Order: sequence, then C-alpha cells, then structure tokens
Amino acid sequence: MNTVAGEVLLWWVIGFIFALAGWPAAVRLFGHLPGAGAAFARPLGLLLTGFLAWLLAMLGLGRFETPLLVICLAIIAGSGWLWLWRSDQQRLPPLGPALAGEAIFLATLLGVVWLRAHDPTPWGTERPMDFAFFNAIQRSGFFPPNDPWLSGYSINYYYFGYLLMAIPAMLSGLPPATAYNLALALLAAMTAQGAFGVINALLGLLRRPPPAVIRGALGVLGAVMILLAGNQSGAIQVIVGDERAVALDDRQLLAALGQALRGETFITLPSPAQTATYDFGTVDGWRRADKWNDFNWWWPSRSLWDSYRVAGDPPRREQRYTITEFPFFSFRLGDMHPHVMALPFTTLAIGLALAVAAQSSSAALPSDGALFPAGRSGWLLRALHGMILGSLYAINSWDLPTYLLLYWGGLALACRRDGAALPWRVWLREAVIVAVLAFALFLPFHLTFRSPVGGATPWIDLPLLSRLTSIIGVYLGERSGWHEFVIIFGLMALPIIAGSYLYRSPENESLAGLAMPRWAPWLPLILFTAGLLIGFPWLGLAGLALWLGWRALNAAEPGFRFGLLLAALGSAILFGVEIIYIRDVFEGLSARMNTVFKFYYQVWLIWGVLAPVGLWWVWAQATGWRRLAASLISAGTALLLAGALVYPIIVTRDISRGPLRGLNGYTPREQTAAGVASLAWLRYNVPAGSVVLEAAAVENEAAVAAGSEPARCGGSYNWQGFGGVSAASGHATVLGWVGHEMQWRGGDPVALAELGPRCLAVDAIYRSGDPARIRSLIDQYGIDYIYVGALERERYPAERLAALAQVGEVVFAQDEVVIYRVR
Repeated sequence: MNTVAGEVLLWWVIGFIFALAGWPAAVRLFGHLPGAGAAFARPLGLLLTGFLAWLLAMLGLGRFETPLLVICLAIIAGSGWLWLWRSDQQRLPPLGPALAGEAIFLATLLGVVWLRAHDPTPWGTERPMDFAFFNAIQRSGFFPPNDPWLSGYSINYYYFGYLLMAIPAMLSGLPPATAYNLALALLAAMTAQGAFGVINALLGLLRRPPPAVIRGALGVLGAVMILLAGNQSGAIQVIVGDERAVALDDRQLLAALGQALRGETFITLPSPAQTATYDFGTVDGWRRADKWNDFNWWWPSRSLWDSYRVAGDPPRREQRYTITEFPFFSFRLGDMHPHVMALPFTTLAIGLALAVAAQSSSAALPSDGALFPAGRSGWLLRALHGMILGSLYAINSWDLPTYLLLYWGGLALACRRDGAALPWRVWLREAVIVAVLAFALFLPFHLTFRSPVGGATPWIDLPLLSRLTSIIGVYLGERSGWHEFVIIFGLMALPIIAGSYLYRSPENESLAGLAMPRWAPWLPLILFTAGLLIGFPWLGLAGLALWLGWRALNAAEPGFRFGLLLAALGSAILFGVEIIYIRDVFEGLSARMNTVFKFYYQVWLIWGVLAPVGLWWVWAQATGWRRLAASLISAGTALLLAGALVYPIIVTRDISRGPLRGLNGYTPREQTAAGVASLAWLRYNVPAGSVVLEAAAVENEAAVAAGSEPARCGGSYNWQGFGGVSAASGHATVLGWVGHEMQWRGGDPVALAELGPRCLAVDAIYRSGDPARIRSLIDQYGIDYIYVGALERERYPAERLAALAQVGEVVFAQDEVVIYRVR
C-alpha cells in the first residue's frame, strides 16, 4: 500500500495547486461570505483551467495535452494572483475555516480511496462507458473529443465532467484506472468541502450565528448526510428480513414492520405486491432472513416504485421501480457518471447563489442599487457566474434548470433590500444577461451536441406544443406514497420543515404590498391532508414550496432567507416530479425512472446542505415549549440518522472483509500479461486520433457462423470485455456498445443508421478471410490498427484471422495478442 500512499499524496498536491489557482476567483465571488469562499477554491480553479483548455482545443488553438494544461493553469493562477496582489482584498483565507475544510476534504478523499481500493476495476455496470470517455478525452487532441465506440464521430454526451477529471489524471501521469478511482475520490472530497463551506456561510449569516465549533460540527454533519448516509431502506431490509420491502406500499410496509417488531418469523402481506417477473414477481410474504449478515446493497437504490395499469385479460396493476440512488451508493458502485461528477460543481453553484443573495447585506454592493459593479469588472463577474452555471449543462444537463432557478432566486433576494419592493426590471435584466452568458460561453458545446431528449412522439401535434410535449410528459401513474418520502428524504426533511416553522426571523414588509393570509403556514398541512384523501400525499409539498418561497422574499436575515429558498426549491422539485417527467430513451421501462433519479439526486444534495442548518434553526430560539419541540425533533432526526447509517455501516463492513487491491484495476481485456502489455503499448505508441479495430459483440453469433443470418451487434453491460480495448486505451474503435450508442444518438438519425452496417463490417473483417474485402472496409472506416486478442480468437477461425497479416504488419505480439498496423 506504499504505492497507494504515494499516489494519494501526488493527487492531493495536484488538487491543492488547483485550490491555489482558484483562490483569487473565490475571493472575488465569495469574499463577502463567512469563510471567504475557501471551500470553493479547488473546484473553481479546476473549472477555470478546464474551461480555458477546452475552449482552446475546441477552437483549434491548442491540443488538449499536458503542455496546454500547464499553460492554462499558469494563466489562471498568474492572472488571478496578480489581480489579488493589486487589489485591497484579503490575500489569504481565514485560517480556521480553511484548515477545517481541508481536513474534511482529506478525510473524504482517503475514505473513498479506501472504498475503491477494495474494488478498483473500471468494468461493470456503467464503468466501461465512463472509463472509455475518461480515456478518450485524454487522447483526442482537438475537440469535440472522439467517440471511443463510434470512430469518426465525436462524443455526443455530457462530457465536460470527464474532461475536468481528465486534467489531474494527465498532470499526474498515473495509470488510467488509478486516476479513474482517484477522480471519484476527488469528486467526493470536493463535495464534502463545498458542503461544509455552504453550511458555515449559511450559519454565519444568521443574526446570531452559532459558535465556530458548532458551525464546524454541523458542517461535518452535512457532509455525513450527503455522502455517507443512505436512505431508510437499508434499515427496513434488516428489520423485516427481505430486500423486497422496497416495492411495498404504505399498508404493506406497515404490516411487515409490525409483524417484524413483534418478532414473527414469517411476514404475511395484507395484499400481494405485483412487480415485473424480471424484478420480484408477485410478493405476498416471506420468511425473515438475517439481513444484517446477508445484506443486499443494490435494492435500496430503488426505493420508489410506481404503479401502472398493464394490459391483459384481465388488466392488472404492476409495480415498476424508479432509480433513487444516493451518493454513497454511487461511490460504492464506482460509476463516474455525470450526476456524480456534477456534485462538487452543483455545490459550487449553491455557493454562488448564496453569494449573490447575501449581497443585499454586503458592504461591497454598489450603492446605486446595481447587482454588479460598473464597467469591465462587472462584466467579468457576470461571465464567471455564467461560466459556473453554463458548465452544469455540459457536465450533467439535468442540473442546469434547477441551479439556474436557484441563481435567479438568489438574484431576487439580492434585489429586495431593506423591505423595498422587488425591482423586477433590474432582476429580469441581470437574470437574462447571466443566462445568455451561460449559453454563449459554452456555445461550441451546444453547436456540436445533439440532445437525445425530445425525440419522442409528441403528445400534441401542434406548433410549439409538439416540441414541448416531445420533451415533457405528464405522469399518469399512481402518485408516490407518504412512506416513500419518509424513507428517502425523511432525515433531511424533518429538521428543515420543523426549523422553518420554529425559527423566528425579522421580516420585511409584504412583497409589493401583498400580505400572505394568516392561514398560509397551514397550507402545507391542509394540502397534505387533502392529498391523503385523494391519493396524492406529496401535494403538501406544493403548499410548502409556496409558503417558504414567499417567506424567503420577506425574511430579513440573508442566511435564513436563502435557507428558505433552498427548502422551497427542493419542495417544488419533488412536487413537480409527481406531475411531469422528461421524456427520454428510458420512457418505456418506467415513465419517470430517469427523471426521479436525476432530480432526487439534486434534492439529496440541496436538502443535505440545509438539514444541519435546519437543526440549528430548531435550537436557536429554544425556550419554553420550543425547547421540548426541539428535543423531540432532534431525537427524531437522530433516529432517522441511525437508520440512514445502517446502509453504509453494513456495506463498509462487507467491503472490509475483502483484500485491499490497490487503485489500479484492470478491464477484462487486461486479465493476462499480454493483455496488460498490449493496452499499455496502445496508450503510449499509437498517435492520438487513430482508429483501433476490435471485435464487436455479435448477439446471433451461431447463426452468423452458420451463414444463416447477418451479424447483429449488442454488447452493452457485457462481462467479456467487448469495447474494452477502446475503453482502456482511449483510442476509437469502429463499433463498441451498440445499446449505449443508440441512447446517445437518439437525436441523430444519420449516426443511428451507421450502427447496423458497422456491425456487419467489423464481423466481416475478422470473419471473411478475404484480403480485398478487408482492405475495402479498412479504407471505408479509416482503420489504423487491428487488435487480435482472446475474444477475437474465441469467436473467429484462426485461418480467417491469419488473413489480417496480408493487410497489416505486426507491431505488437505477445502470447494470445497480436496488433497489426494497417499498411
């Protein structure tokens, strides 16, 4: 493990260099906040460097290689520190918050390193795709980056997060799999540090902020809630003795819990739970198992099940899961997907919105009522705002609407000063300017990307409405149950909602002369009760969003009013997902499966940041009956936290029973000495932009071998390693995982039409044995190298593979692997 220690040290040093580079920009953006934005310097430095390098590579002004990255880092750091040296701003961060944030960063980094060192392989679930993009970006040179699984095409996906993670990988020179796992650790660590910074700032902006020790403790609690805690399904699985409890409705779950708590061995449900046969089938009961020692870590990530009417004779209702991942599950799984890579940068966006909102009480705010300074300084500040927000679309498009709304809300809070009416024109002007900048700064990305969303058949075939209804669908299934809200968000919602009611802050005059009616605080309860009667309990969240949003505009304390805004935004998102969903390629599986996944992940972060602050709200004015209420709420929060920690405790225990393997995992193509050597040779000897042919997964292989059917390719989620040469080397191949290409190319019929012919071409090159035909296909697809390894030898006759020597020369040969360079 000495090697791992050295790798982690190197990674931390590189990350610290980015923190130094980003510190001047952090001072400019967050200097008026408690903590002065030290917690945001590292992701900000990485984002600024990555944006500049990406833009130069997109414009053809520089190759995306290590020298360019060093130059861009030097430009960002040099210009920033030159400005800071000449300005009257503080040049060093406050020591206490900076050291505390760095300690949280390092602890989280080491924790995820430990987690990944037990399972470092970059293969399984979505890791091959993530690994492929991560490596392809490093070997593309100019942008848009090459698609590793469809040569001649660029990546048609939200690739900016992969690019940002590729930067420290390239600067470190570490092996690809090692850098991949360290990138996951970096994402978690920056998120923990950023959450700590937001919590510290929110508490520091209260009229009577808690002592620094309490702020620090609550900051740590926030990091635990966001990154370590799971939902309550882990505890429920242990109590009832079966992971299938995730599919139960409220009556079924209460019955199962009651029987389990009475110590009954057999659980009998009051009515069967009907799920698809490929999930659980029909569940009417079970014998309780010892789930403490036989825990299923997968199913808690599917804790919300929608009920649909399924055609048949007779028709029936069927439960289908949605995805309810949470960060600890993600880091345990190891998929470096866009929703994971966005975490530290959405935390940065929360900090940005808070910094904007807190301007209303900032001495740095211009006295003429403007939100930005005049002249170039103001436009540079707007551009920084636009870059942070605009990057979210290129990292994970689902995040942009949410955090743009939050930013606009922060602008509204900044505009409404000292009880004055909201200046709508000022707010609208700045909101539009920053939104336009967010789009314009990433215009090269938008011009080279075709969104797969919106390709569905429109529900209403009328101008404008046809486009809108091809993107947004109305959710027609049964509404989510109250128990699912408690299971997924109860830990965070309890202190947030209770604190919103118990904390009393001075309020400004009513907005625009309109006062909320006296019964407004009861609106959430009224709607929740009505929702229970009509089967829509989450209706109460609509009332909560309205009431909290109005209070946010009228509260006087910047920390409290922004906290109310976060609470209102989370409530509005959760209510909205009950009404509409984004139509995408997963619509046929479960209409809102992906919508729930992506938006619940956002609320997990937003409310995870706010929940510890809400806990302080509960206690800040706890006298008399409020002290009793605060005690009960804290006890409930502690109980829910204990339930949420069941998942990470058991999962961590089970992982610890395995050996520490280090961080350099291997793909299925690297399970032999020849496989490892051949992939290393490709990485270091093949020029960027080369096309390396490897076999594609043929689903009907027997029929093709018999000559009865043409080849039909698949390969997604395979364990054999198809697409592994391109994924591990970063060099494009003719055809990789077809299922994933179909997802990415949903908005591009030309690219979709390529998939079938490419499948036939790849199979023909390896199978035909005809040099003339092979040469023709090589020229058609611009193939530079041909890889023959164990997979190819298992699937194609040796005499046919021997024909490849007539079109290429051997440049690598070891055991079962031969690589030909095309003549």
